[in-house]
This record gives sequence, structure tokens and C-alpha cells, in this order.
Amino acid sequence: MFETVLETLKKLGFTEYEAKVYISLVGFGMATAREIHEHSGVPQGRIYSVLRSLSDKNFIEVQNGNPSYFYAENPGALLNKLKTEMNNSINESIEYLSNLHLNSRPPSPIWAIHSEWGIKNRIKTLIQGADKEIIIFVEDYSLFGWIMPELTKLKKRVHIEIYAKNKADFAGTNLRVTEFSEKMCSMMEKVASMEKNVSDTHESKITLIIDESTGFFVGKNQNQITGVVMQVPQLVYTIRTFMKMLGEEE
Repeated sequence: MFETVLETLKKLGFTEYEAKVYISLVGFGMATAREIHEHSGVPQGRIYSVLRSLSDKNFIEVQNGNPSYFYAENPGALLNKLKTEMNNSINESIEYLSNLHLNSRPPSPIWAIHSEWGIKNRIKTLIQGADKEIIIFVEDYSLFGWIMPELTKLKKRVHIEIYAKNKADFAGTNLRVTEFSEKMCSMMEKVASMEKNVSDTHESKITLIIDESTGFFVGKNQNQITGVVMQVPQLVYTIRTFMKMLGEEE
């Protein structure tokens, strides 16, 4: 629990030494610089400067004397005050950034995401933001684990269609899945064959089509996981129609 409190105080603006000193002082109630140094582990050569900094910020009180005593009054009130200030700062930052428009080129309708965290976050945003329809084409079931939790949390009534290379992978999920048709499998084999001759190509393992307007293709590019976002409604609609046509049985 100590480490959790330490990290929380650091997020609220304390330095690591300040956080350690403050925690020790709250525990003591009132203590000398020597007692705080011995308990907190803050070097003796730094203890007075840290205590002075905490006092200057009105985080602690000082009773001057020989020796001087230090004490922390009502830590709950202090932390609530800092939390409120932090929340206000975050809200102001959100408002500022939301209204920040610099003179720059229009955003690209197609862009890549190269981190696992970024891909998972984009999946979450797309699924939770869907209004009418989510179509998912699954070639590699191992990546579907990133999608499944978001589908279970979906609160809106959205039409969901899933097409998969191997329907058996979905046993026990209670999801309705259509297995790829022979035409779809044949097309994928041809594409994979062509990709072997291209060094910088994106091999899609999962494709999401959201509301006929946004496509998200997750796969590998030079053995690195990559997500490609496409927000070109006309092209996305064409891809959706073509893949559904191939994915369904004749």
C-alpha cells in the first residue's frame, strides 16, 4: 500500500523525497527532522530542504524551536484539495485541446498505429462508437481476444456480423459466426502468395468495418503488429460489400 500512496502523491505533484517525508510525517503526527530522516530514508543532507519545500507549499506546518517540530494537519483535506485542482486542470486542458486548431494539413484519411496499446484502444473506440453495424473478418483468432471483451461490453443495439476462417475457434463464445466461403479462402491464399514477394506489406489478420464508413485492419508489417485505420467511406463501403460477398456461402 505504501508504494500505491507514494505513486499517488507523485501524480499530485510531490517529488519522491517529498512524498516519502510526507508519508512519514503523517504517520508520526509530529516529528523532528532527524526522526523523519531515519524513518523515511531521505538522506540527511536533503531532509531540511525537502521539509522547507513542503512547508512553502503549505503541505505541512512547522513549530520552530530547538529542535523544530514538523506536523501534517488533516491529510484528507489536503489531498482532496489537490485532487480538485488536478481535476480542474485536466478539464481545462481537455477544453483547450478540443478547441485547438492550428493551420496544418487536413488529417490523412488513412494512417497506421504501431503499438499494441494503441491498436487495442482504437478497437475499443470503434466498437463503443458504432451506431448501426459492426462487421468483423477474422483470419487469426488469437487477435480476436482483443475484440471479444469490447463486444461483451457493448450496450447499444448494434448489428454484428462475424466471418471467420475457422468457425470452430468460436465454440463456446455464443457468437453467430459465418465460416469463410471457398472463394474467400482462395482469394486470401492468392493475396498471401503475392505478399511473399513484397517486403513492406500489411498482412491483415482481422478486419473491422464500422457503420460502412470506417475500416480497421490489424495484422503484421515486417513481423511487427500494425493497425491501419481507413476513413474513406466510399472505399470502405466497397471493401465491405466485396468481402461480404466473398465471405458468404453461395
